[in-house]
Amino acid sequence: MSSATLTDAELLAEFEQAFALRRQVDARLVELAGELSARSQASDGLAGRHGCTSAAAFVAQLGRISQSSAGQLCRLGAATQPRLSLLGGEIPAAFPTVGAALGDISLDAASFIVGALSSVSSRAAIDDLEVAEAALVEFATDNSADMVRKLAARWCDALDPDGVLPEELPAQRFLRRTQLATGMKRYVMELDPVNAAYVDAVIDAAVGAAIRKPQFEDRDVTAPATPADETPALPLAQLAADAIVDLARHGIACDNRKVPLPSTTVVVRVSLESLQTGIGLASIDGCDYSIPAAVARVMAADANIIPAVLGANSAILDFGLSRRLFSTTQKLALIDRDGGCGWPGCCRPPSYTEAHHMKWWMADGGPTDLSNGVMLCSRHHHTIHDLGWTVSVENNVPWFVPPSSIDATRTPRRGGRLPQPDLAAA
Repeated sequence: MSSATLTDAELLAEFEQAFALRRQVDARLVELAGELSARSQASDGLAGRHGCTSAAAFVAQLGRISQSSAGQLCRLGAATQPRLSLLGGEIPAAFPTVGAALGDISLDAASFIVGALSSVSSRAAIDDLEVAEAALVEFATDNSADMVRKLAARWCDALDPDGVLPEELPAQRFLRRTQLATGMKRYVMELDPVNAAYVDAVIDAAVGAAIRKPQFEDRDVTAPATPADETPALPLAQLAADAIVDLARHGIACDNRKVPLPSTTVVVRVSLESLQTGIGLASIDGCDYSIPAAVARVMAADANIIPAVLGANSAILDFGLSRRLFSTTQKLALIDRDGGCGWPGCCRPPSYTEAHHMKWWMADGGPTDLSNGVMLCSRHHHTIHDLGWTVSVENNVPWFVPPSSIDATRTPRRGGRLPQPDLAAA
């Protein structure tokens, strides 16, 4: 049957079945690649006898796939299967939980888990590594590989806090400029998490202000309105480039007020104890990796830094029905909880979002309280309103429930920030 003749429900069902089959096939390929790798250890091993320099090269040849894809299969095979020692005894698999889950989780998710935990395995307790592996595998069964990668980075921070942001990392920053034949100029830059936070804050503030700016251009009034966040990827990239140019202009001519610098902030989330002692970890909104609390203390001396310690100085966080719009303080509290857009898997930063009443203020009498608020980008704000999704918060986590027209079972989907690694829960 042609895919063009499928209904929406049939198309999605076909996707689910195809991906399930793909995971089963991938699991078998990992098992085979692991065995082939074990038989190719010596120069006269299986791969060598077929004229290949490595097991990965042989797998690439057998499957007519790229060397990188073959290497992924071989690395996962070696990490998830028992192997023989030089004396002939069996050595347990390094990541047995990941191996058992292959078929239920994707190859990419498995690779992110193995790669992240391998990087800290020499500095973490075995029991803690097992807890992290189990938690990440459980998370990977219901979430995208990109979300698994981000959570794996947090687990690495929890397992090896002393390894966060080594002193040499900022020294690796660079900016390279290349003149292109077209007349355009290409800039390639790498920054450590702390310095990148300042640049990201300026860019996100400028882009966020641009996409929320009222549009007064003439348009066909009979055409449906398009949410601002549905702007194609290229214009958003152009807005980001414009933000850098405007920042440079602002530096040259300080009387230029077009750049939204006063509203540009960097939010650093840190406990009061860590802020006072400098011991422990802190996180920067928009960055997947943590920083030492001592670095956060230095950053907190900057007037443009907002430590995420909210509700202090008797700040009013709940306004009930007397106020329709969420206050700045309330939005900061919601951002601290949701991280940006609270929609599952959405990576829009806080500057792209607006506070949404889960129980509508006008139609349902929903109060303007933190318990009734969630941060959403424009696209997902329209999705909630137009398609009939509902949102609730349980244990400080927003859950999104699709309408029956999208999911007959109406299975809740987890949103907000990634779960916090908890070694004490073992």
